[in-house]
Amino acid sequence: MVTYRVDHIHLKANDVQAAAEWYCDKLGGKITFEGEFRKSKVYYVDVNGFSIIIFGKLEGEEEPIPASLKTRFGNDHFGFEVDDIHSAVSELKAKGVHILEEPWSPREGQYIAYFEGPDHVRLELTQRDRR
Repeated sequence: MVTYRVDHIHLKANDVQAAAEWYCDKLGGKITFEGEFRKSKVYYVDVNGFSIIIFGKLEGEEEPIPASLKTRFGNDHFGFEVDDIHSAVSELKAKGVHILEEPWSPREGQYIAYFEGPDHVRLELTQRDRR
């Protein structure tokens, strides 16, 4: 069987540069590429080995569906693992990030919290006990 690995996620942003800067400022990302794709500014941001590709409305594309934090079918959120979720939430709050759900435990050995990224992207923090 073929081995599949997560490589990247594409995010569509109203303000491409501001979104890229947010992932750098709030999550410690680094811009690894800046350019243009189908008449839109594009940034590749590396967040500790995870690639986030951010771009805007593309040439010839219909107007994108408005962003929403409301849960939906399809992509609901994506997450980042941390060693200490409470410290991570405190740090994000200090940086002015909107916390959607404070840390809680959905099952033994795991804590999760949700926060808002640019353009109403729903993001998750997760902490798992390593036994």
